Amino acid sequence: MTDASATRPAYLLVQGVVTDPEGFKAYNAALPPIYRKYGGAHVSLTPAAKVETIEGTAEGRSVVISKFPSKEAALAFWHSPEYTAAKALRAGKGTFTVMVLEGLPGA
Repeated sequence: MTDASATRPAYLLVQGVVTDPEGFKAYNAALPPIYRKYGGAHVSLTPAAKVETIEGTAEGRSVVISKFPSKEAALAFWHSPEYTAAKALRAGKGTFTVMVLEGLPGA
């Protein structure tokens, strides 16, 4: 049983394929202060070659997992003017799937 009032962290899960590594560098450089502002931190940065699929079909995509204090903080990051500008830097540099996952209280 969980306490509905307990703080629940959130995780931003990104799966992607970068097709322009050189062009992607500006996007990566822009992210750290935005993550800090919204309380986010990377939990895992795993290139596709190091993703070990133990069940199902490998998709050949890199995986990034970031933790935020809450789902609201993760969505505030995602919809912020700062991240919107950074996201424009990655346009045309790959393909990405992004999900927000709510964590368990106290996790």
